[in-house]
Amino acid sequence: MQLVMAIFFFVLVFYLFLQFTRQEDVQEEYEEAILDVEGRLEWAQTRRSHPFGMQAQLQVSRELLHRAKGLWAENRWQQAHRVALKSQEAMNRAQRLYISSLQTDHR
Repeated sequence: MQLVMAIFFFVLVFYLFLQFTRQEDVQEEYEEAILDVEGRLEWAQTRRSHPFGMQAQLQVSRELLHRAKGLWAENRWQQAHRVALKSQEAMNRAQRLYISSLQTDHR
């Protein structure tokens, strides 16, 4: 019986160690993406106007950001990281639209 308990204990410790390393593997990149998107969303709020399509991309980015945070809270780290990167891509599209409209206005 003690042998079974010892094996169970080691399997449990090994499982927890694997979970920890999986989280650590993506945590830094996830946090960087989240901070980047949050900062650029704040930047977008300071703009007086948004060109056509930018507001939609900002909304997509917000929704994906919220979803990423929820997935992280559910310990679904890999998925949360992928969704955070998608949120960052939506923000990139929004900023490209903004820059494009500025360049068009100056011509």
